[in-house]
Amino acid sequence: MEFAVIDTETTGLSPYKGAKLIEVAGMVVDEAWTIREDKAFHSTINPGVPIPIFITRLTGISNRMVKDAPPAEDVLPAFFRFLSGRILVIQNAPFDLSFLNYYAEQLGLPKLLNPVVDTILLSRKLFRGRHNLDLILARLNILAEGRHRALGDVILTAKAFVKMAAMIGEEEVIKMAKRRAFHRKPSL
Repeated sequence: MEFAVIDTETTGLSPYKGAKLIEVAGMVVDEAWTIREDKAFHSTINPGVPIPIFITRLTGISNRMVKDAPPAEDVLPAFFRFLSGRILVIQNAPFDLSFLNYYAEQLGLPKLLNPVVDTILLSRKLFRGRHNLDLILARLNILAEGRHRALGDVILTAKAFVKMAAMIGEEEVIKMAKRRAFHRKPSL
């Protein structure tokens, strides 16, 4: 079974409080636990609202960069097709799923019901303390290049996922994903 490591960038913390998607990305990790950069999806999204300056500082995504980007309704159907039939791997799954499923509802798309592996919960099985992506990468000796852009974070999360799965046991990770043991419901 294939995995789709995904990430989003947004204008804020909650779609229920008006925050919008500005970027989505995904990349396949195949049955051999190989990161497949040739099987990737990436798009910026025009949110239809100005991007707050602190988001531009964090992500590097500016209003000018998304001015000619397609809107979410043009991007998400293809992104959801890319995710179809794959186990999702997400750093802090409730955050990204809350946005993606909010948009699914708004656009009349089926909600994402894929099995999910939250890398925060994988990290908790291996390490004490906090579990943000920067700390996970440091613990695994992965150089944190390209942070805070969806595609960069996807590549880094995929590297961390493959390493942690090897440490925990790949079959165990698959079993747990299928029974949704690594998934927390997004809070609204």
